Amino acid sequence: MADGERSYPTLRRQRINIQRVQHIVLIWLDSNIDKNSEDCQDTMRKLQRAVNNVHMFMDSDQCIEFIQTIHENKVFVIMPGFLGQHIVPCVHNISQVDSIFILCGNETRHQRWTKDWPKVKGVFTELTPICDALKQVAHQCEQNAISLTFMTPNKKLDQLDPSFMYTMILKDILLCMDFEEQHLKEFLCYCRDIFVDNKDELSHIEELEHRYGSKSPIWWYTYECFLYPMLNRALRMMDGDIILRIAFFIRDLHQNIAELNAEQFEGRYCPASFKVFRGQGLSKTDFEQMSKSKGGLISFNNFLSTSKKREVSLSFAQQAAVNPDL
Repeated sequence: MADGERSYPTLRRQRINIQRVQHIVLIWLDSNIDKNSEDCQDTMRKLQRAVNNVHMFMDSDQCIEFIQTIHENKVFVIMPGFLGQHIVPCVHNISQVDSIFILCGNETRHQRWTKDWPKVKGVFTELTPICDALKQVAHQCEQNAISLTFMTPNKKLDQLDPSFMYTMILKDILLCMDFEEQHLKEFLCYCRDIFVDNKDELSHIEELEHRYGSKSPIWWYTYECFLYPMLNRALRMMDGDIILRIAFFIRDLHQNIAELNAEQFEGRYCPASFKVFRGQGLSKTDFEQMSKSKGGLISFNNFLSTSKKREVSLSFAQQAAVNPDL
């Protein structure tokens, strides 16, 4: 459905909803965009395959004003080199801006000045490499967005962070709830409304509807679609509305992990304990809190992806190390 066929309140509601379920907002800024051209529409479709939430701007001032209204999401910006030289200095220090991509016709010319700006992830002359880079950086951004709570060893139960207690209560409630097929249908209906302009995600929704029971919850969690970022953001923000909508999946995923854990130790194929590694960027404030909590506990209210291979997780940590906001 074209934007002109929908009322402003409808469009605004959809944009608000998609920001609630996706951590990343992608902005395409170019003063030479022809919104009605087939090339523009094709570019939008390709960008949406990498990041769902895409906003297009032709005016630099409007673009910067929009970025400043975003508080709970991370922003990626694509812009041409001739604009980048003027706009990058204006937006680089905005904490919400995570990554900048330069799309131009002269790679060598713009590589010189971009070296001074660490949030610029690259200079590209074609769209396909940008989309590949977007997917990679978006995954890293999702990794770094996992919120952590640090508890020192001498803290008593009544001194714990309230979010830790809320998470434990919420977990107990969700795991005791009974879910039916209707819950999946209602969730998919909600998702269709949010991703009405994204053909790829609509296809994923269709696949989820017909194949949910034939694949494991862990398979769906790692599948490249809207589920992973939606679930992580809802749990991180403690968004009760989204959590209730996706609660059936949270319970199924938890049970799937618990079953695999039981099978693992029942067969005695593994030792009593083993190490796993995770690479993640932390804000300077979180890092200081972690340093003060040596010997204590780290609490998180998300599902975590880890690896038994140290070098795999180390690569994620090294990528996060170049982010000036971490």
